Amino acid sequence: MSSPTSPDPDPDAPEPDSSRPVPAGGNDGAPEPLEASGFPPPPDEEDDSAAYLAELMAAAAAGEELTTEDISQAGFGGDGTAHQLIPGPVLATLVHAATTDEKILATLSDDDLAGVIAAVRRIGSFAAWAELTAIREYATRPDTRRPAPAPDASAGAGGSGARPRRVDSRDPNAAVAGLPGAPKIRQFAADALAPDLMGMTWQAAEGQIIYACTVAARLPVTFAALRAGKIHSVHLRIAEDETTYLDDKYLAEADEKLAAAAQSKTFGQFRSYAHRVILKLDPDSALRRKNEARKDAHVRPFREASGNAGISARELPPDQALASWQHIDQRARDLRAAGIPGTLKELRVMACLDLLQERDSRTTPPSPAPGTHPAGTDGPSGLSDLDDTGDLDETGDPGESDDPGDPGDPGETGPGAGRPTGTSGPSLAAQVTLTIPWDTWHGTSSTPGDAAGFGLLDPETARDLIVAAARHAATRWCYTLLNPDGTAAAHACAPGRHPEGPPDPRTLKFNTVIRGPCHHAQAQQSYRPSRKLRHLITARNTTCTAPGCGYAAANCDLDHTTPWHRGGVTCECNLAPLCRHHHRVKQALGWWLEQIEPGVLRWRTPAGRTHVTSPTVYHQ
Repeated sequence: MSSPTSPDPDPDAPEPDSSRPVPAGGNDGAPEPLEASGFPPPPDEEDDSAAYLAELMAAAAAGEELTTEDISQAGFGGDGTAHQLIPGPVLATLVHAATTDEKILATLSDDDLAGVIAAVRRIGSFAAWAELTAIREYATRPDTRRPAPAPDASAGAGGSGARPRRVDSRDPNAAVAGLPGAPKIRQFAADALAPDLMGMTWQAAEGQIIYACTVAARLPVTFAALRAGKIHSVHLRIAEDETTYLDDKYLAEADEKLAAAAQSKTFGQFRSYAHRVILKLDPDSALRRKNEARKDAHVRPFREASGNAGISARELPPDQALASWQHIDQRARDLRAAGIPGTLKELRVMACLDLLQERDSRTTPPSPAPGTHPAGTDGPSGLSDLDDTGDLDETGDPGESDDPGDPGDPGETGPGAGRPTGTSGPSLAAQVTLTIPWDTWHGTSSTPGDAAGFGLLDPETARDLIVAAARHAATRWCYTLLNPDGTAAAHACAPGRHPEGPPDPRTLKFNTVIRGPCHHAQAQQSYRPSRKLRHLITARNTTCTAPGCGYAAANCDLDHTTPWHRGGVTCECNLAPLCRHHHRVKQALGWWLEQIEPGVLRWRTPAGRTHVTSPTVYHQ
């Protein structure tokens, strides 16, 4: 770690230029200070070590390859010189030489190798700091296309009290209001930046923007420790989380204490320490945290990594949560007393589902045992895969009332599968869309199904969901035929109710999903697309067509890419699903969207960067 005598680097200072030889003199011939490139300012007795590193850097800058002896003598082990370097060009050069040459790496002592690993961690901390600093700059620099906003009298210095946690993500500026320096986040900065941040949605990018602004403004000492490689990025995340509801007047003291403690504590130890510090400084912060978090109370289903499902109930009142758990536990013991087989753990699951579905397993015949299914797997239609589902009337005509009101869970079925054999078991009101791969139109397939909002389904789970959907009178059935490349080729909707299960697709009329040149065969004269046209478009693009957005098309606006009032047609080549957020993005100043062919959309950000989205590929 850094020498105790080394001052923390200024987090806002420009980074050293790693492209020039570090130890060489500047333009005026004066030697450049070694600490500018990451050298610790050494006492007199360490002059030789620093000079040796300067020679290594000069050699590397001249294109010479460093050797095992060079790395060993650099001082990665113990209290050596390299071990004390803060992140910078010198440390990066040494680490690069040590880790990219297998011969050097294999011959290093354990002491030196541990020092190299620690150095990589310090560089990682610097990289995290650099990313946050650049994100903050990108998001808060003035927008030259817009007039400067009027100063906010409620923000900036002089504000007191704790900053409340932001609940509404539609206004990122609400999350940074009142921060020192009163930063203003550019509108839709997260959307412009997200495609360049690997794997991030716009919501995640917005969270990073808010986080970058927050830690730089509220925790400057801890943030500087990250830049110096003294702490890990997880330490900073913990510090920010624990101080979210801390009154501003205690921030400076907490920042100093947390920055110092993080350098010697594990993540768990630091979380505990930070919690104690915050409670001691501001006992009321715990109540503020609890009250704010309770506003985000929710219950939702989700897919387990195993393929099973779960139900999450978060941020509930503690007394009611514990009372509910006790009720589930007592119900499980009643089931055991009634002779229902199973461990207490298994009976609690049954009791929970009983209570949620208002049933009683003591009087209801049990469902088929796991691994069995009441329906067959062969038949005339050659069905295989189930994919998209949802309330497709969300943005449709008010008269289209034959779709169920709630999205259902789809599944996969073989021909004849999914037909109920009785009235026992759960039922789901669903708009179910079965997808049929091109090469299994007259066969079977093991390709996994997919449920919108849930995830991939194994065949057994998919069949169970089909049976559950068939039990409900409001369920409607659709089919999407797939091209060899996995994109939608055609779509058909089965009219009326089919309580016996999914109908034979060969009895239905399929409409082609247009790709390539469009001849406007499905074009309409009205602004509002018909149910048939809506289904064709949501079969082609099953999610919002903005880069990285996974919002289900069933709940999106069907947007005219070229606006209706500017001559845009209501046709497959000019309609695409956009979530309400990205509908606003499209209309913002500096953004441009075009549909270069049906289902293929090109986005251009205010910075001039372009990103293309394509039709959904159901199965690879």
